[in-house]
Amino acid sequence: MMGVLVLIGALLAQAPVEERLAAIRADLFSRTDRVAEDVRELKQILATDPRSADAHELLGIAYRTLGTPELIGESVAEFRQALELDPDRVAVRFFLSRVYLDLGRPERAKEELETALTKSPGNPQLLTLLGETERQLKNPRRAVQVIDGALQADESNAQARYYRALALFDLGQRDEAIKELERVVGAHPEALDPYLALGTAYLDANRSADAVKTLSDAARIDPARREPHIQLARAYRMKGLLDKAEAQLALAAPRERATTQAAYDVQGEQVELEFELESGLVKLQRGQLTAAATAFKKVLEMDPANERATRGLAEVRRRQTRNGK
Repeated sequence: MMGVLVLIGALLAQAPVEERLAAIRADLFSRTDRVAEDVRELKQILATDPRSADAHELLGIAYRTLGTPELIGESVAEFRQALELDPDRVAVRFFLSRVYLDLGRPERAKEELETALTKSPGNPQLLTLLGETERQLKNPRRAVQVIDGALQADESNAQARYYRALALFDLGQRDEAIKELERVVGAHPEALDPYLALGTAYLDANRSADAVKTLSDAARIDPARREPHIQLARAYRMKGLLDKAEAQLALAAPRERATTQAAYDVQGEQVELEFELESGLVKLQRGQLTAAATAFKKVLEMDPANERATRGLAEVRRRQTRNGK
């Protein structure tokens, strides 16, 4: 068996570079189980031809797919190298802008997207991501305007409608945002984020039954993601179902993740904050004051201005004083 694998590897190495790159590109956009092998082959190609913009582009995509903090930096470097070799690569600027958003650098993402749009005016993918970039730059009204431009080209663009809904939330237009998300979720996407956003919006609107159903769908799509379980815990707490709330918190408890992508999470601290806050609120509702205080203090260490944790800790102290503790 080993001899067969070696022979296959030798034959692949002898194949024209264009064919090898095409096969790798197909891998990266259709499956993730071969990413490590693709990285090794791309490095072999670059060792022979370091000026292959295609290979640098694909290696940047592969590094982002693997997703560890160290490789995210390498992904940026590979995309930049591809652009040095071929500045007109619109797709590379799109991928690079997504990495900058992953890194919490929307201003750099905006630069890349605006440059790309000079090469491909009106491109709906670029406009969609630029809209989300504007939202992250605290310009939600501008975000809606840009995304509406993308939707003029394709009204069924689910990604654009999802980002538009987030911008509408930021503008305080919750009901309109819910309608957008219901339209996205109604198409039954396999992506978790629209379900999570809609379920959370239902909670904010005190529609706990709708929230439980939608968040349960989110948890089924990706059981390893903590956020749906945290929001489900919130929903069950609001309904007074504390056993179910604690069961969801147990599923959301911090643990070492099996996938490298989960290890890279620029929103990890926010997720941890929400987990501790919900844990504190459940403990407070159960009357477990010491445990609740511990959770609220953890929240305030991460966000000293958090009003819900401040109010929760004040309530703990009020009850402790009343109980003579």
